[in-house]
Amino acid sequence: MERIHIVVATNDKYVKHLAVMLTSLFEHKSTNRPLSLYVIDGKISNENKQKLHNALKSYQVELSFLTVEDSLFQDVVVRYHLSKETYYRIAIPALLPKDVRKALYLDCDLIVKEDITNLWDVNIDKYHLGAVPIPGKVLRFEELAIPEKFGYFNAGVLLLNLKKWRDNQTSEKVLHYMRKNPEKLKFMDQDALNAVLHEKWLKLDPKWNYQVHRSHHQRFAPAIIHYTTDKKPWNSWHNPKFKDEYLKYAKKTNWKLD
Repeated sequence: MERIHIVVATNDKYVKHLAVMLTSLFEHKSTNRPLSLYVIDGKISNENKQKLHNALKSYQVELSFLTVEDSLFQDVVVRYHLSKETYYRIAIPALLPKDVRKALYLDCDLIVKEDITNLWDVNIDKYHLGAVPIPGKVLRFEELAIPEKFGYFNAGVLLLNLKKWRDNQTSEKVLHYMRKNPEKLKFMDQDALNAVLHEKWLKLDPKWNYQVHRSHHQRFAPAIIHYTTDKKPWNSWHNPKFKDEYLKYAKKTNWKLD
């Protein structure tokens, strides 16, 4: 059976929310497909690493912590509620073993509601990545010189074809774009990824990235609930339906979340 490779990135501020997200993922994984979990380490304390291990120990998953060279992202633009760790996904092809040809990147601020194997099995052989478009009106096309017909994806859930990234030096191209166009990066590396790969991505079923601040008009059962924007279920009022989903898995981690 093909092994599933999941990659996440966090720092001490978000590690507890990562534990919640991963708990939801493992609670819904019903297949016996083997899974490897990689955590890109934004200077997580040893105490929090141990807490993360403890939160997940019942799922018998082995965590591999990966380190990114800080110099790679020392000059990047950081805006809004986002942090430098959001850029780490660009380094995934170089961080993972060369025989790993595919990976699924997940943000920390989401809840998984369906067996992740169903997303993993989407065929992206012809594409650099699979992602879900941002619903509604998007104002980034002109600024980033992207024809509207290609759409604009949210980078919180990315199914990555690592072979294509390595063969085409895609990480280097995205980094080059960011350094050359800092004034264009309203949404940081998400803008750069869309600009560089606008013809090279597969549109995934929107259920795999239900963006709560934009998807409320859509009528489908989310497989992934993504708490986009700075208004999270742990720091502000939130739609009770989606807040309860978060709290349900937060309680399972036994990690105090205030």
